[in-house]
Amino acid sequence: MCRNQPQNQSGEKMRGEERDKMPPSPTGRESRPRMQQQIARLRIVVLGAEGVGKSALTVRYLTRRYISEYRRAIDLLYRHTVCLDDVTSEVEILDVSLREENEGVSASHTRWGEGFVVVYSVDDVSSFQEAAAILDTLQRLKAPLYVPVILLANKRDLDPGRQVSVEDGQALSLQHGCQFYEVSAAESHVGVTLAFQALLRETRSLQLTRPLPRQRRISIVAVSRMIGSLIGRGSDPPSPTLKPTVIVQEPAGKRALRRKDKKRPSLSL
Repeated sequence: MCRNQPQNQSGEKMRGEERDKMPPSPTGRESRPRMQQQIARLRIVVLGAEGVGKSALTVRYLTRRYISEYRRAIDLLYRHTVCLDDVTSEVEILDVSLREENEGVSASHTRWGEGFVVVYSVDDVSSFQEAAAILDTLQRLKAPLYVPVILLANKRDLDPGRQVSVEDGQALSLQHGCQFYEVSAAESHVGVTLAFQALLRETRSLQLTRPLPRQRRISIVAVSRMIGSLIGRGSDPPSPTLKPTVIVQEPAGKRALRRKDKKRPSLSL
């Protein structure tokens, strides 16, 4: 006898005729789990002066783990699948290593990225000045388009040595029309996660509102190259390509990152 055979209100086993008279389930197919939407890949670039904790913040967001030291001089590209607001997205985060011989923002980075995280350390006023210069460069290179950017103040846990006030960070973000967060990756992942999620939401929304201009721009480039080849000029030289080290985020339970991370970030909301 089947254990799952339906019963009537008195608890007795129901026969075939009674089962036939039972009304259909009111939910029907709607009771099945809702399928998640999918969206195109989102590209995020993390910028900031050397030693402000860019890698620590990125790894903290992706894995919720904090690693105190990073020693590297290369760009890292993290690939991760994110489900946010019932929408699944493939996210690529480029952690840019800005060194003294490579100061400023590369044009290839700004062309590649769709959203930007500009990081400074609250205990280093020179990193704050570098962040202001990066914001100016992004505004100049991306004009007249609007670009999703968040200004992320790191190492809030080092408040005794603070050189940049919260008010200074807020004023800079208002000047450039971007969101501002002050966090500490060393203390918690919560503020870091909220900051990255806010940027992903804004980047995704902007991506959905500008599909046609993106396609039209690609079409114009293709036509111009074809005309150039017909008149003997050939195509324009390709733009410089990014060649970072790629790190693919593995499922929970597996250790995806085997490097140690640099300096202490923080959390403040």
